[in-house]
Amino acid sequence: MDASWDASEVNDLIKVLVAAGPKADALCSVVVRKTGFDTVAGGQDRVAVDTGHLKSTIGVDFDDDGLGFEAGPTASYGAHSEYGTKPHVIRPRNAKALHWVNEHGDDVFARVVHHPGTSPQPYMRPSFDAAIEPLPEILAQVGQKALDG
Repeated sequence: MDASWDASEVNDLIKVLVAAGPKADALCSVVVRKTGFDTVAGGQDRVAVDTGHLKSTIGVDFDDDGLGFEAGPTASYGAHSEYGTKPHVIRPRNAKALHWVNEHGDDVFARVVHHPGTSPQPYMRPSFDAAIEPLPEILAQVGQKALDG
């Protein structure tokens, strides 16, 4: 039994896929940018606000190729809010005592505080999860547009 096949269709498909590459990259870059900005907007909507500083530091950096991003806060305590903290001891660094004002407006001083820790208040992960939810459908559309020429 002899088997043969015409490779011209495969070669045509290879040409279409190679031509689609730059167009697919450009379309994917748009999708990545939108996903990054949606993640930031969601994070800013979800984050607990006291002074507004943490919210104001939430931003996004895109990879040089435009096909990836990193989103989150630059505030030093951003991860503490997202993931919570374990119980820990707080001691003064540059003074003899810690100072704060309690809920009654009274000054409180202490040489050490045994902090009970804080519960997680996720804001970035849920925002990212919401931003990527429509991606399978969007990427299917991108692939179709790239292949349609």
